[in-house]
Amino acid sequence: MGIKTVVNKDEGVTIFVTGSFDVSAYEEFKEDCEKYLTDSNVFIIDLEKATYMDSSALGMLLLLREKTLGDKTRVRLINVGEEVQSILELAQFNKLFVIEPKA
Repeated sequence: MGIKTVVNKDEGVTIFVTGSFDVSAYEEFKEDCEKYLTDSNVFIIDLEKATYMDSSALGMLLLLREKTLGDKTRVRLINVGEEVQSILELAQFNKLFVIEPKA
């Protein structure tokens, strides 16, 4: 598991997730989200290299959604692979987030 955060003033905050997105990422993910949270920042969660996601990762995404006041345009999940996509769909996150599958 790995988290890498890149800030681009034009695009927003991109958080790259590598490997399993699970409880081991909690502190780093939370710190990065809080560090860059503003009234308008957009968060892009790039899941291209994520191989798995557990319930704690789903909880982290829900907390980020809550901190951005449920604004669907401020949290995007991009480059989502099939396995992670099925987990997100099972949890019905497609109703809560903009989810862009891997090209």
